[in-house]
This record gives sequence, C-alpha cells and structure tokens, in this order.
Amino acid sequence: MPPLRVLLLFPCLGLAACAATPAPQGLAMPAPHETRAASLLAGYLLGRGWTVALAEDRLVVAARGAERLELEPLLDASGLDRIIVWRSWPAEPGADPAALAALALELNATLNVGQFQAAADELRFQSSLPFLDVLEPRLLDAYLEHTARVRLAVLRVQGERELLAPVEDDPPDR
Repeated sequence: MPPLRVLLLFPCLGLAACAATPAPQGLAMPAPHETRAASLLAGYLLGRGWTVALAEDRLVVAARGAERLELEPLLDASGLDRIIVWRSWPAEPGADPAALAALALELNATLNVGQFQAAADELRFQSSLPFLDVLEPRLLDAYLEHTARVRLAVLRVQGERELLAPVEDDPPDR
C-alpha cells in the first residue's frame, strides 16, 4: 500500500472511532462531588416546573402543588451511582398519627415498591434510582412519574380510610 493511502486511512479510522462513540447525553454526575450533582438535579427540576431549594449541600427539595420530592445523589467514582428519592403526600387535617403509622406498615407489607413511613402530617415513600456516571433525563422523568403513580396503589390500600389529603393528580372518584 503506498504511503499516501496509509496516511489517509488513519484519519478516517479516527473519525470512524469518534462517530462510533457518541458523547454522553444527559446529566453527567461528577463523582464523588455530590454537591455539584445536587445542583445539576436542582436545575433540571426547576426547568421542569418544580419549585426547588438545596438543603444540607446535597439534598434537593422540590415541590409542585401539594406534593413534595427530595433527591439525594450518592455517587461512587468506581461503582454504581444512585439517587435516593423521597416523595411525600400530606395527611388529611386531623388524621390520627397512629392510623397513619399503621397505614405505612401495611403499605410496606403489601406493596413491594420502596419504603413507606409516617412522618409529621405526611406519608413518606423512599426508593432509589441506580445509574452509571450519566443520568439520562428521560430515565429520571420516567422514574419520578413511577414514584408519583405509587400514590394510586397507596390510595387502593388506604381504601375508605381518609388518612391522606387529596392531591392534584388523584382520581376523581376518591
């Protein structure tokens, strides 16, 4: 092969390698810098219509209507990253705290979607979203939608007990 062809072949192979490995799309989480990752998450949620605040440097607190959401990035430079997600729903005014605690225990025994706990005037749901290095926005959106839909299962288990206050996306037959 003449030397000119070889010289032309190497740049072409370089371009092919660049085309075969696209730049990552999404939120590149800077492990182990969880504070910077929390800022990225806060900006993303703000752009999606949430009211957002940062607490304790790496906890993102977001609200939309009566719903509250908290996200905490846990990043590992050499392993699996995850976002711990808490979603909470307000208790009905005057709801019995013991009955709310009993509902949380019942939900943990009945549903296999995360951890429920009763807190002051609310029901909290915790789960986590694992990922590697880059968090895809559509995955995050789908996961947050999943955590919102958990409410429908919670309402089914709650039944006729009126322990949780209605929120915007509740079914009309509640």
